[in-house]
Amino acid sequence: MAGATFGGGGAHAQGRSDIVKMIVPYGAGNITDQVARVFLDLHTARTGQQFVIENQPAAGGTLGAYNIAHAPADGSVMGMISAAALTIAPHANRQAVRYDPVADFVPVCGAYLSSTYLAVNATLPVHTLAELVAYAKSRPADNPLFYCSPGNATVPHLNIETVCRTFGFTMQHVPYRTSAAANTDLLANRVQVTMDSASITVPHMQTGKLRPLAYSGPARSAEFPDVPTFREAAPGAQMLNAWSAFFFPKGAAPAAVDRAVQTFQATANDPGFAEKLPLSVTPLILTPAELTERIRSENARLSALIATLGLTQD
Repeated sequence: MAGATFGGGGAHAQGRSDIVKMIVPYGAGNITDQVARVFLDLHTARTGQQFVIENQPAAGGTLGAYNIAHAPADGSVMGMISAAALTIAPHANRQAVRYDPVADFVPVCGAYLSSTYLAVNATLPVHTLAELVAYAKSRPADNPLFYCSPGNATVPHLNIETVCRTFGFTMQHVPYRTSAAANTDLLANRVQVTMDSASITVPHMQTGKLRPLAYSGPARSAEFPDVPTFREAAPGAQMLNAWSAFFFPKGAAPAAVDRAVQTFQATANDPGFAEKLPLSVTPLILTPAELTERIRSENARLSALIATLGLTQD
């Protein structure tokens, strides 16, 4: 696959060889896959640049990330990698990570930020984060609150542990293989607390079966404007949001990178992109330098947290 448009040539003089392969290290229908398709459809409409998405779901995104890092650096291959493969897996799943999250990728453009809610089963007698903290602290050691997550060292797990450590209390972690299984037990009150993705929790918040206490986004959500952000409810807590960005493999030609940065940043800023994103997902408008700094800073923070918790991914 040579002669890709990012390496040179105009968007209106493309042949089949000008199609850029976009590796998405997750399955079809995954939020990263959804956003990739929305973004690239808009980008093609804006620029004429053609892409073919290749889903590579395995090992929590680390296999696809490895393949992106070792792809040809001629502008013919790009990848869309989520934060978990760049900032969590290198510390929690070291045997599966055979790439450097900074040195092996050339950042192009942020893609999305996915925010979520700390929510409880509505039968719990708490209506604010402060009330949850007080209630959890009042429980006897042999009868704690339980919280669910989609597995060890996932974003929901790390976020709830961050809340617990910020306020000096404990809850019992119950990891599940799937969000669906966790949600079943949450609604049955076998576990009481969650920070799973908004697509999982919001429908039950809307029916009143779950009660939101705080939101991880940078501003209050349109769906639940009365729910405070963590910045408001817990100023000292450094919460995680799932995010993803576009990258070239290391060694990509500067001309290809410069063109992609210019055109991808323009698409990310297009109002039509934000309008088509899923619930509680917003554009992540970050330059290459800002992306590099975000990866470095999150790696430093999460390395310490994961080591303190003694975590490994399931």
